[in-house]
Amino acid sequence: MSLVDKILRKVAQLPPFPVVVQRALQLVANPNSSAQDVVDVIQFDQSITADVLRLCNSAYFSLQRKVNSLREALVLIGFNQLFEIILSRQSSHLFSGPSTGYDLQRGELWRHSVASSLLSGIITKRLGRQPSPVLFTAALLHDIGKVVLSEFVKDYFEEIKKLVQEKSVSFSDAEKEVLGIDHAELGGRITEEWKFPKVIVSSVRYHHAPFSTSDPDETVRLTHLCDVVAMLSGIGGGSDGLFYHSPEEILNHYRLNEEDIERFMIQLEDQFGQVKELLNVT
Repeated sequence: MSLVDKILRKVAQLPPFPVVVQRALQLVANPNSSAQDVVDVIQFDQSITADVLRLCNSAYFSLQRKVNSLREALVLIGFNQLFEIILSRQSSHLFSGPSTGYDLQRGELWRHSVASSLLSGIITKRLGRQPSPVLFTAALLHDIGKVVLSEFVKDYFEEIKKLVQEKSVSFSDAEKEVLGIDHAELGGRITEEWKFPKVIVSSVRYHHAPFSTSDPDETVRLTHLCDVVAMLSGIGGGSDGLFYHSPEEILNHYRLNEEDIERFMIQLEDQFGQVKELLNVT
């Protein structure tokens, strides 16, 4: 059995993503679907509904009346925040453990994922665009491949590091040369397995090479930008963060400068503190 086959077999050991959230994501990506359509699907999952209602009725929101259903939550806190809470909570268990191959302690990969997803809203606002649940999802899950690939990177770390230093290639390029697959491609396969919309799959798969895909959707490039800014913020960089290529190309594409990045970081710090309180991220 090849090394790639061994890696792909490990994908089957990941806990399944809730089917109801898979369906909700498909609806979110469909321009003909409404926010109410998404809520109508999610409300049939009792555990998700109970979890969301508990959060909505917490001191964090301080709503004037008790929320008894997802429909009420939709009205009171809005669809984007409602969906972001659901997705963040449902994905947290996937990232909770340490990723030793990437020199990330317990919770660091989760913090990086949350930071990237928060940046999706911060950056789109700066660019004059509407927040996108699809972009939020792609940014949140862009490093899902690391969850599986970490143990293999750990075993071959010195070989990967040597290749990075001697050939001046990116960490992900070295992963692919040594292991036969990198964490971005593996993440693409995982999200495909979960039947996520094509744009999310592409954004995860190409989050290190956003200009190499023929997919015209800007979600791919914005996912890359969210990842880059999260790395520059020092959140969950780990070993591969030390070997990131210059962000100059993506910054030029969106006509952003150092001052913009500094503002993103300041806003991220503020929002991240709020989210840690809401989601009880430690």
